[in-house]
Amino acid sequence: MRAALCLSLWSIGVLSAELPKTLRLDLERPVDPRLAKLESGDFGNGQEHVARAAVEVRALSGKLKPGDQLVLAGTAWKEARFTFEGHGTEEKPIVIRPENPGGVVFTGESAVTFHGQHLIVHDLAFQGVTVTKNNEVLFRVGNGAEKPANHCVFNRLRFEKCGSTNPADWPKLHLWLMSMRGRGNTVSNSTFSGLKHIGQMLGAAELPKDGLQQLHVLNNHFVDRPKIDDQNGYEILQIGWSGERAAATGSLIQGNTFERCDGENELITLKASDIVVRGNRFIASQGVLCLRTARRVLVQDNVFDGQGRENTGGVRLQGDGHVLIGNTFRDLKKPKDYYAWPISLMAADLETYGETDQLSGYGRTRDILIIRNRFEHCDKRIAVGIYARKEYPLLPKNIIVRENGFAGMGNGSAFDFIANDASGELPRELHESGNTFEP
Repeated sequence: MRAALCLSLWSIGVLSAELPKTLRLDLERPVDPRLAKLESGDFGNGQEHVARAAVEVRALSGKLKPGDQLVLAGTAWKEARFTFEGHGTEEKPIVIRPENPGGVVFTGESAVTFHGQHLIVHDLAFQGVTVTKNNEVLFRVGNGAEKPANHCVFNRLRFEKCGSTNPADWPKLHLWLMSMRGRGNTVSNSTFSGLKHIGQMLGAAELPKDGLQQLHVLNNHFVDRPKIDDQNGYEILQIGWSGERAAATGSLIQGNTFERCDGENELITLKASDIVVRGNRFIASQGVLCLRTARRVLVQDNVFDGQGRENTGGVRLQGDGHVLIGNTFRDLKKPKDYYAWPISLMAADLETYGETDQLSGYGRTRDILIIRNRFEHCDKRIAVGIYARKEYPLLPKNIIVRENGFAGMGNGSAFDFIANDASGELPRELHESGNTFEP
């Protein structure tokens, strides 16, 4: 365990006797150093192999050597569908890039797949790509369970207004702009915009069987995800899925902007554990960051700015060991239900999700630290025990709310909804101290 990366609750001011869980930041990996070189325009000096059409890409698949470059020539790649396999090394990755910066644009019914290891895919655009089939993926990372993509970088991709032009298709034909399968991959500096279909902008539900996922989602822009209907499945980003244990991932979501993303009430759904969500901006988006079936998630230094829109929310929690620190919740207005409170803590039916063979339901919200966050001019504060009922009888336990600032929201408690509890125990599980209230 690397001491420099291991952040215990002691280190942020809470006695281990109060909240003994430890965030597993030792599972995190550093940001891929090749990303900085890529952003500087350094692609290496390996042999260049030029392809002008999908058939030429397929012919080169599996044949490039470490350090080689696959250069896509021309601009209009219409109806281009290919799978490319490559095996580079950390020092000599295989680079896939356009001949001219910003030059390659995929249109028509295009779709691509990359698998192998140490690939760098840079500066490709998908504009108005059309979809006529269900369960389509425009940019697939990993070619099935047996052929993942590991230790790859996907940088400066652009997805703009892809899908069917027929509104009747949007709630029926599932579309993923990008799906991830593998370990140690990075998605960075990319734009995902205008998706209307059911499906996700970035899906990473399938966790690797042979190691930590350690996915990095860095400095991307997710924008204009309109609400189509009330189905589940319109998330922006998903990690893990509910049919597996709350597996450790060591993944990082950092520096991204989520703007006008209204697809459903979960903008990000985390169904895995040991994830860091840091330094992101959620702007005028009608939904929440949802720690769905997760454990030990650090939510740090994010901004949730509703810009006065109705039903713009913050963070919804289930599971144990989460820490919310240094976040700003601003102008979140008129939530239509408890899901969209700035912070809401759910009732549950399992003491700890993922520790038994029962892989349905929700783990108790417990051992939660909410510290040094700022709430500005929101209509609500913190809701505890939302949707408690016979099926979900387990109410939150050991909830510490310390040193938070509330501005323009009146005086009183940090909690403005507490579920009814005939036993009288729930109020004793809520620990407030050092919070301030400003006019």
